[in-house]
Amino acid sequence: MKERILSAFMVIGVIGSIVILSLFFPISIDIFISLICACSIFEFCKAVGSLKFFQISFPSIAFSIVYPMLTGFNVAEIICSVYTIIMLSAIVFFHEKISFKDFSYTFSMTLIITIALTSIVNLKQIDPGHSTMFLVLSMASPWLADAGAYFVGVLFGKHKLCPKISPKKTIEGAIGGVIVCTISSCLIVLIFEKLIYSDLNINYINLLIITLIGSLLSIIGDLSFSVIKRSFSVKDYGDIIPGHGGILDRFDSVIIYAPFLYIISGYLPFIIK
Repeated sequence: MKERILSAFMVIGVIGSIVILSLFFPISIDIFISLICACSIFEFCKAVGSLKFFQISFPSIAFSIVYPMLTGFNVAEIICSVYTIIMLSAIVFFHEKISFKDFSYTFSMTLIITIALTSIVNLKQIDPGHSTMFLVLSMASPWLADAGAYFVGVLFGKHKLCPKISPKKTIEGAIGGVIVCTISSCLIVLIFEKLIYSDLNINYINLLIITLIGSLLSIIGDLSFSVIKRSFSVKDYGDIIPGHGGILDRFDSVIIYAPFLYIISGYLPFIIK
């Protein structure tokens, strides 16, 4: 427990530094997401055993770095096409070493993880002047849902949520996580509205709806990557964050929350203009 809490403060410190830096240099968000994507793909390839096939692991990690950095230049389709050509060429020229199964795992999850996390970069296009708030919200909301679920589950959890996927998760914890996430996300936005951005006006009804649905989706993101870990008999994707696992263990719920926030913000805007 102590190790988990200390690591959480370390993560908060890193994110806080990125947040402060992004207020002055918005491109730091792009760089940060590129690094997160690269670490996530590295951890995934290592977990599923495809890291040893550099013909597919190296292009995948390279794609995860380049895509978030260049997505704002309207070349996303070109980058995806080049990556696809390289990967398909790899299984043609190295078919005796690389199985279609290894190719499929690596190719599909690289696209899913990278494109999903790049939604955080794309959120800047919705409202460039408030990009830092979107950065914080897209990551903090699913993390708060996870933290709330953990502590409420430890204190009050009795009924298992998905015992065959994640034995420690409970229904009570999931409900607590949704409540904590919804309330905390609104408080985060309130801080940005009152203390950081002088021109920000928020529709809190829309924000409540978004965070409520998003927190439920973040649970699915967490569980889906737990299924993958169980399939490959892996406890954690990495060990870079003591008590939490790897980067991918921390960002698994963000992978589903960030695209949702990006899409829903276009149809249910919570910033009043």
